[in-house]
Amino acid sequence: MDLNSIIKDYSNDKKNLIISLSAKNKKSIIEWDKYDNLALNTFFKLWHEHFPNQTQTKSCRSCRKTVTRFFDNVADFISNKILEEEKKKKAIAKKKIKKKADVKAK
Repeated sequence: MDLNSIIKDYSNDKKNLIISLSAKNKKSIIEWDKYDNLALNTFFKLWHEHFPNQTQTKSCRSCRKTVTRFFDNVADFISNKILEEEKKKKAIAKKKIKKKADVKAK
C-alpha cells in the first residue's frame, strides 16, 4: 500500500500526532528499552484500521516491531512531505519578491 493513500484522509492533527508519537517511542526505546505505551496502542489501532485482514497482536514481539517500524516510516514520510511543502512556499515567496523588485527597478 502506498503511503500517500494511507495519509490522504489524515488531518494535520493526526499527522502531527503520528510524528510526535514516533519520536516519543524511539526515545523510549533508546532510553529504557521499552515501547511507549500510548504510541504502541495508537499505532496498533491505526494498523487495524488500515489493514483489517492483517492481524497483529501486541503480545507478539515481531508484530510490535513491524507495526512500530511501519509507523516510523509513515512519520518520516509525513515529515518529508511537510518539509517539501515549506520549501515550495519559500521558493514561491522568493519569486514574488524578485518579481516585485524587478517591477520597481523598471
